[in-house]
Amino acid sequence: MIAVLFVDDTSELMALARTVLEKSGEIRLDIARSTKQALEKVKNRTYDVIVCFEQVPDVNGIEFVSDMNGIEFLKYIKSQGNSTPFIVISRRSQNKVVIAEVFNGTEFPLPKTGDSRSQLTDLVMMVKQSMLRRKAEREIKAQNDQLTAILSATPLGIFQMRNHVLEWVNHPFAVMLGYDDNQLAGKEIRILFRNPEEYEQVLRDLQMKRDARGTELAECDLVRTDKILVPCQIQAQVLDTRDVAKGGTFVVTNITERKRLADALKESEAKYREMMQNTQSIIIRIDTQGAITFFNTYALSFFDFTAEEVIGKNVVGTIIPSKTRAGHDLSMMANDLGFNAEGYAINVMENARRSGDRVWIAWINKAIRDEQGHIIEILCIGNDITDRHRVSGEVRISTDTWKDQVVADTDVRENVFDSVFHICTEISIEGREGKSVGTTFLIGDAMNVLSKSRQIMLNAFEGHQPELRMVTNPDLKENIKEFAQLDGAFIVTGDGFIEASGRYITVDTSCVNLPKGMGTRHNSVAAITDVTKAVGIVVSQSGGGITIFKNGQILKKISL
Repeated sequence: MIAVLFVDDTSELMALARTVLEKSGEIRLDIARSTKQALEKVKNRTYDVIVCFEQVPDVNGIEFVSDMNGIEFLKYIKSQGNSTPFIVISRRSQNKVVIAEVFNGTEFPLPKTGDSRSQLTDLVMMVKQSMLRRKAEREIKAQNDQLTAILSATPLGIFQMRNHVLEWVNHPFAVMLGYDDNQLAGKEIRILFRNPEEYEQVLRDLQMKRDARGTELAECDLVRTDKILVPCQIQAQVLDTRDVAKGGTFVVTNITERKRLADALKESEAKYREMMQNTQSIIIRIDTQGAITFFNTYALSFFDFTAEEVIGKNVVGTIIPSKTRAGHDLSMMANDLGFNAEGYAINVMENARRSGDRVWIAWINKAIRDEQGHIIEILCIGNDITDRHRVSGEVRISTDTWKDQVVADTDVRENVFDSVFHICTEISIEGREGKSVGTTFLIGDAMNVLSKSRQIMLNAFEGHQPELRMVTNPDLKENIKEFAQLDGAFIVTGDGFIEASGRYITVDTSCVNLPKGMGTRHNSVAAITDVTKAVGIVVSQSGGGITIFKNGQILKKISL
């Protein structure tokens, strides 16, 4: 129903109009007998339309002054901010009556003679149209208010520009540049740039650069009122893609923080490159085929190559010898590096300098992957662990940097651990008679270890003189390697005496939690080091890896 305030002057014409409106079936009339009474009703209620007379005549057709005529009534309610549609019924002459919709000046002349009832049906249509327009205006205003609130709440700056002139800006954009909301509208947009050349460049960028959705993009510096430059990204929906200056809607993002992070990243990358070049570690990168793509300064110096001599060359035949001293073929080493790029904590390898000198390098390998997760390169960081202090001149792996951690809080002497460890590396690398060999050594807390194990075969060291059972004795090394082919563990005292070989560990392994892929030998050694003060070393028959255990945990894992 349409709510109509009908101001009645008791004339025959108004009575007829009232009857027509009441019979329409879609209009609910609220009758006011005077403009004064109408004012009271307007204060207390909202109407869709107001219908009023223009002036009040007396019964003889002579006009007289009322408390307020229709025009004065209209002016007054408009002055109070009331925007209700207003229809005025006016008498222009003795033969002409006009119904006028005040907002657009529409008139419907009605002759005085004849039946005016049919003509007054146009009044019903006018009431409906006025109400619908009023409703549409309210909806548009609500939408505009909502849009304005959204545009003001967003952290993005937004402005509309036409022919180089700012027509409208939102609050965040004004604040971004230090202006009040009403200071920028109507100004030339060029005032926001350092010079005309930069503004013209932005227009060209917006015309040339687009994202995947077709939105024009540009980056520039806008000038604040305090002359500070604000790095910004501008996105535009333009009126004419051939001429951005004609205008459109522009969204501005303050990218100060992004620029700061980008600059910091560039600085960090520069420092990273400098560190990569100058660090005292060997750093190289190889592709999945083993070709060298990066060789840092220290690596060039250590291996005695120039960049031209190694970049693009395969690691096998440059820093990795094609054959080891034991005769093993290393031609598949590059593929193995790619496969095991994240598999080992340390990968110890025998490498070669340009002169042919052999060195031991402890490598940490890290896979570099593409967006799909495929390995595209291997980053290899190496440290020289060659033991060069031996009088014999034999080149072997140094334990100087980490053996303190192994022997701490045990009765194991450093030279004893070194001897056992190097025997293990030789077993791992050389095997025996062309076959891989796996074995176990338990060092220290010997009596406790013997009580938690049993003999499963003849003890090859039983009954021999102590000096003939010293693990540090070089003459005994080949015998140890030979017995390593047999089942069971070697038991060595902390001061170096081999108490037994061929021992079976009887400790419960159910409490041990080791990574997948480790077998019975590893689990048994982890278990017995958990309940004794022994240090365990396991040489894996499959792969030749060396694992060092202490306190039931893996202390170091080395792949040779």
